Amino acid sequence: MQKTIVALALAAVAAPALAQEGEVPGAGNSRDARRSPVVVAVEKAAPAVVSIGTTKIVKFRYFDWGLLGERKGEEQQHGLGSGVIVHPAGYVITNAHVINQADRILVKLTGARENEPEIPATLIATDLAHDLALVRLEKPGRYPYVDFGRSDDLMLGETVIAIGNPFGLGRTVTTGIISALDRSISAGDASFTGLIQTDAAVNRGNSGGPLVNINGEWIGVNSAIYSLSGGADGISFAIPAGVVRRFVVDSLRAARFSGVWLGLVFGDDGKGGLVVERVHPVGPAAKAGIEAGSRVVLEGDALRFCFELLDAAATGAFSFDVRDASDVTKRHSLRFEAPPTEELAWTRMGVKCAEVDDAISERTGYRPGAGLVVLEVRDGGPAQRNQIERGDLLVSLGEARLATLDGLLDVVLLPGKDETRELRFVRPKRTRFGTTYENWRARIVLE
Repeated sequence: MQKTIVALALAAVAAPALAQEGEVPGAGNSRDARRSPVVVAVEKAAPAVVSIGTTKIVKFRYFDWGLLGERKGEEQQHGLGSGVIVHPAGYVITNAHVINQADRILVKLTGARENEPEIPATLIATDLAHDLALVRLEKPGRYPYVDFGRSDDLMLGETVIAIGNPFGLGRTVTTGIISALDRSISAGDASFTGLIQTDAAVNRGNSGGPLVNINGEWIGVNSAIYSLSGGADGISFAIPAGVVRRFVVDSLRAARFSGVWLGLVFGDDGKGGLVVERVHPVGPAAKAGIEAGSRVVLEGDALRFCFELLDAAATGAFSFDVRDASDVTKRHSLRFEAPPTEELAWTRMGVKCAEVDDAISERTGYRPGAGLVVLEVRDGGPAQRNQIERGDLLVSLGEARLATLDGLLDVVLLPGKDETRELRFVRPKRTRFGTTYENWRARIVLE
């Protein structure tokens, strides 16, 4: 009888009232107790983490023995990585190697819903030297984003969190500590310096995802691992947030996007602000009387200003305040215009050019991005005097690469007349064995 009483007493102790959903019996309000600083940081940062899928179309030729002739084919190469939204308009930071040479970029807000649709994205800027890229989601909306943190006060041993899309597994969280700072590594022909080393588990597919601190602030971009096995061996590297911030500001400060411009370039004033670094002799800024050296009056920081500038390019106008040398502040409202690339190239160089697209590549054999194809040459102009011909591929002028019309615009906007620069170009030469490509150099005088 006594044994029975004891057993009932023990059962009574072990059988509390039914627990609420999400609670562990006997632990009180255990969900709150288990909400550690890491959980809070993940809840803050994770909604801004995305997965990035890329498609690259590779074209090739092969000999069909059945038809006894050459045929064309193509195949799709797919890539996978991560990214983080850094602005509510849908601007995403990732690694350059994640989207390099991609023909299509699709972004998924991992973890939002099981069947979350993929959103097409457009490449805005890349920095191969630091392995960074900025893309923008094409679907309008106000997206969750993560705040930039500081990467200049990091401490060895402090807790960090890596969030990403390893092996396509969606929003995956790993933790670790900062193992070392200011690391340098080499990858192929490239070298990277100033990296954050951590022991958070990072795998293939994590590239481009954020490294966040215990406050949920973004302090780096996960970019590389050191591994003998090919998996996570406890040594991973991230690009510091300070480097990313400079990349974004440098990419957006030129005020020339999507075929429109303001005719000026903003520069860093060395104190976290911006100055008007250069005003081109033609363009909206020159018409408005803005002077080089004027300080930009910021409402916020330089990063916010540059994002607002990029947003304004889609609407057609941008208003901002500048303070001149006399400390007088004036507000300017400028309308974006098409840059006068064609007009200036015709006037100063005597050529009309085009970027190498798929159609031109098919016709000429030139690789897209290799240079600018000459479509027309002006009689008596600098190009004709140097025997430049229609069909030539302009590769560089001076130190400037001529892969895009934007690159050409930078050259023809340079002040001064009668400047002599070395022009490098490629000329196709047809032989009975096919087409060969000869490299030429000329000294061209800009008019």
